[in-house]
Amino acid sequence: MKAPEQNDYVVVKVTRIIQYGAYVELEEFPGWTGFIHISEVAPYWVKNIRSHVREGQTRVAKVLKVYPDKKSTDLSLKRVPQAIAKRKMEELRRSKRGKFLLELAAKSMGRDPKEVEEVLEKEFGDVFGAFENAALYGREVLESVDIDEEWKRAIVEIANKYIEIPRKKVMRTLEITVPGPYGAKVIRESLLSIIKESKPNTEIRAYVAGVPRYTVEVISHDYRTAEKVIDEMVERIREGVEKEKGKVEVVE
Repeated sequence: MKAPEQNDYVVVKVTRIIQYGAYVELEEFPGWTGFIHISEVAPYWVKNIRSHVREGQTRVAKVLKVYPDKKSTDLSLKRVPQAIAKRKMEELRRSKRGKFLLELAAKSMGRDPKEVEEVLEKEFGDVFGAFENAALYGREVLESVDIDEEWKRAIVEIANKYIEIPRKKVMRTLEITVPGPYGAKVIRESLLSIIKESKPNTEIRAYVAGVPRYTVEVISHDYRTAEKVIDEMVERIREGVEKEKGKVEVVE
């Protein structure tokens, strides 16, 4: 097992508190312990350490010094930027969730999760990423992954059962005008053409908001994807309308 290094940020669990500090276990390094001196708890003078940490609490700490022979470390809480603490706790959450789902998949087949754990981490960044992508994109996302078919089926089944795909919606209200007797038909066909491009986990809607205004919605698993798709769709509508001498303006 890899050892922590000086200046690393690690997730710790507080096991015991004394007057001048707190003892912890390093969650990512089994068998390793650490000590946080009261002077490293907060960026100001601390009178009562129990006002800042408690037994059983999980925190993110910075490694100040490593003692390999004792498998112990000196740590600091006050030297951890808030953004790093948030990221590390999210990584821990994903790690635990991924391990739980992988164990479920393995149990359903009577196999060992270690068979594929390293492969999935390498391919998706972490184990949870494999299940997350399987829920979002289906069996195809595992096509090139070096695991057997039984594992692929189990991962997809567990992903579909336990992962709820987030739904994020973005909207654009467009003012569309097309001159001539066939203007309404051009607008209708332009809007219908983008609706037909809806894909799994990305739904596209368009409806009248009150002529000449029309609303386009994109519902996807994250805002970035939804924003990208809706901008592409607005441009598609604009191209189709402008070919017929019409005009498209984004009003909201």
